[in-house]
Amino acid sequence: MHRLLMSMPLPALIDRCRLVSRTDFMISAGIRKNSPTGNIHPDGLTKTFVKARKASGVNFSNNPPTFHEIRSLAGRLYKNEHGEVFAQKLLGHTSENTTKLYLDERDNKAYVMLRFCCKRNVKLDLDVI
Repeated sequence: MHRLLMSMPLPALIDRCRLVSRTDFMISAGIRKNSPTGNIHPDGLTKTFVKARKASGVNFSNNPPTFHEIRSLAGRLYKNEHGEVFAQKLLGHTSENTTKLYLDERDNKAYVMLRFCCKRNVKLDLDVI
């Protein structure tokens, strides 16, 4: 894993990533036999986030934030700044209903917990739930 200075400007960081990676992905596992395009499996990204969270030394007691929660928070912040359509595109959702679940403000309303397995071409109609 590469360690980068936080003071590095984003364009310089992007250029550095492009120098060391032969893939089209900003974050990649590198081109390997089981990943010819270099894409990262979502579970791998989640596990790396957990390692980074633990390495931070911050004590989160019994309820540490998950990668999914941070992603959801980013979606809400971008929605407030740029609107819901922008947030939906950023999150990569094809369904407006999925984006609405992510952008829920987490108040006292009931929420739906969904568990997805990583299968391609699986469609879920959230209006049915």
